[in-house]
Amino acid sequence: MRLSPVLASLLLLSAPWGDLQAAEIFKSGPFTVRKVDNTCKLEIQLHENDRQPAAILALFPAEDYYGELFTEKSRIGLAHEKVTVKFDNDKVREIPFVPDAAAKDAYWRWQYLETTEGILDNVARKGKMLVDFSNGKQSFSYTVVLKGSGKAVKSVRSCK
Repeated sequence: MRLSPVLASLLLLSAPWGDLQAAEIFKSGPFTVRKVDNTCKLEIQLHENDRQPAAILALFPAEDYYGELFTEKSRIGLAHEKVTVKFDNDKVREIPFVPDAAAKDAYWRWQYLETTEGILDNVARKGKMLVDFSNGKQSFSYTVVLKGSGKAVKSVRSCK
């Protein structure tokens, strides 16, 4: 089972602005490619009406890692059950969280997504992405215009 070694690695890599060695490789609009201790990820900021992200969807260029969903503690708290992702007119895809794999710090709550296979390809090719989840009391829905996402995906894939 890949949960133990991968989960241990992700716990070390998880916080988008943590104390680990993190380097911002690319940033454009809601897309940030970050290298954290030799692992690269694409972070997609999910905004409400203000400029601060309420949530961040993190995708890795290799299937060796789970995806991540970070949610702001004060606005959202911990997301429950699953995330749904929809690209353009495609079918909605439900992605469950890895059970018992939530973590937190003073500002963020985060969970790992079971499988994000193919999502990075769609981020590069499609026009918009809708991300929905719930905290058990309230539902949250975010639309991300994917303009410029091809450069972000190319950057995360070439990140070494």
